Amino acid sequence: MENKSSSGNDSSSVKAIGEGFYMSVFEALPHSLIVVDSRFMVKALNPAAEEFFGSQKNIQSRDLWAIAPFLLDSKTAIQRVFADGKKEILRRIEYRKGVEDKYIDVSICPYFAGCSCNGAVILMDDVTELEKKEQYIRRSQKMDLVGTLAAGLSHDFNNVINGIAATVSSVKYSLDDKSLTVVSLRNHVRDDMEIIEDSARRGTDIVEQLMSISRKKEQSFAKVDLVKVVKDVLKVCGTMFPKTVEIVSDVKEETATVDASVTQLEQALLNLCINASHAMTIMRGEGEEQGGVMRVSLEKIYVGPNMCEFIPDAVPGFYWILSVSDTGIGMTKEIIAKIFDPFFSTKEKRGTGLGLSMVYNIIREYKGFIDVFSEPGAGSVFFVFLPFAGN
Repeated sequence: MENKSSSGNDSSSVKAIGEGFYMSVFEALPHSLIVVDSRFMVKALNPAAEEFFGSQKNIQSRDLWAIAPFLLDSKTAIQRVFADGKKEILRRIEYRKGVEDKYIDVSICPYFAGCSCNGAVILMDDVTELEKKEQYIRRSQKMDLVGTLAAGLSHDFNNVINGIAATVSSVKYSLDDKSLTVVSLRNHVRDDMEIIEDSARRGTDIVEQLMSISRKKEQSFAKVDLVKVVKDVLKVCGTMFPKTVEIVSDVKEETATVDASVTQLEQALLNLCINASHAMTIMRGEGEEQGGVMRVSLEKIYVGPNMCEFIPDAVPGFYWILSVSDTGIGMTKEIIAKIFDPFFSTKEKRGTGLGLSMVYNIIREYKGFIDVFSEPGAGSVFFVFLPFAGN
């Protein structure tokens, strides 16, 4: 009885407020609000939305796609709001205003008359400054990764150069050897040339790895095979990590497809692997034994409503879990709470504090999420959840 009475009082309070109050709130909000009907015809705009669209005339009763063509690429997702009757959030919609690139987050909230969806309220939030800050963080972290990669790969690159130099000396020696027949000379030179070609290919691979990470413009989203990403990144890790770090791959899948940018995914995974290596080497105390085991695994799971209650950003569905574990120093709960904050670092004089922030933003772009388990002295595990895209 008490609940029913309370509910009745709430309803009376809402009616007592009146439409005038809601109209005042609608007009006062600093975010752009557009009300559309079920045919996506614009029925109302608040002053912020009118300012956003500027000089366009007779906006009301016009088609949404005509006044906001930058939403056309998201038309299917917006239409899904009417089909499912559920709110949809679209992040980082890019559009051009004058000579400047701008970014907005768009929330589409359905409203109902009875059981049917009568239309939707569309909220547009300008996130241009936030996006620029995140782009700066990503660029800074890329250069930090390039420095780390360059240091790790320099030894391998020296091996390539020394191999070419030694083989050139062998060719010169063969050419000067008067005792060799023409056939023998050809065989010697042919073998040496193959060694030079192989060394040149390895040198090209090293340069491409550095260029891939430092590339300023991100690749567009496409179908990416996580299995290949893991293989390529672990190949780099095998070259640059100390020999005291054992690298184990537990990837048993033949393919694992997600919608992503291969460059961004390689960058995110490489960052997690580098952190794992550091936790087992440079972050250990003085006199402690260096090294440990880094394990990378991949599996497909279904994330249900129960998990979504405990993990922010999680929504139900099938995901690939890409996990990176180490047997390093581990982290306290206090540190775990801060690791995704920009500029927070546990590596004295070695870290920029941008790595995990960059990883978090990349995974969020793909509608994925990250979970972490760690205990001091017992190592850490990073679980990266990426939406399943089929094979």
